[in-house]
Amino acid sequence: MNKDLIETPRFNFFIGDEVLLKGKIVGFDVDENKCVENVVRLEYGQTLNVANNNIYITDDIVDKSKIKVVVPQCVAEYIEFKKKNNFHVYGAMRVIEDHYDKKVPDWFYENNIEKFCLAWLNGYEVEKEKRYFVKIKGNIKGNMLVYGELLKRYFFTKNFSLDNVIYSHTRKELEDANFGWVFDCSGIEIEEVEYDTNA
Repeated sequence: MNKDLIETPRFNFFIGDEVLLKGKIVGFDVDENKCVENVVRLEYGQTLNVANNNIYITDDIVDKSKIKVVVPQCVAEYIEFKKKNNFHVYGAMRVIEDHYDKKVPDWFYENNIEKFCLAWLNGYEVEKEKRYFVKIKGNIKGNMLVYGELLKRYFFTKNFSLDNVIYSHTRKELEDANFGWVFDCSGIEIEEVEYDTNA
């Protein structure tokens, strides 16, 4: 038998087959239509410009230990407190239902046990808390609750262009300042804010 024929690589694919190539994104480029494309270097050195819709990341490529889960602020505080007091993950989970803030065990038992473990082991990002405008209902002049940074207190105002005031508040900020009642008061209008008005 011909030795050259035996050592000739066999083709595993046919013309027209769709294939995925393994590579690493090494930069970005702008094409003739002014669209940004990824510059991908293949394992053997060649580079290609590839649009986002043609990039796939598979589970075996992604280092899942670098992906941080997102947890609520109360859970982040619980994890930090337990770690500071030398708990291990099992110990922290075992006593979670005894925690004074019932939002923590409620979140934990809403199918978040694995997420809690990942947060403990790999770190986490804190979920952005919802922010709210608080207004007195009706046609009242001073109807917006604000926090004066210089005065260091909450007050109602009609002026919406004050400097050094915070217009939107998290539930925790309001509860800590004894304004938690606004969420249950029929004379108060609560409006969820889509963006951070204080930035």
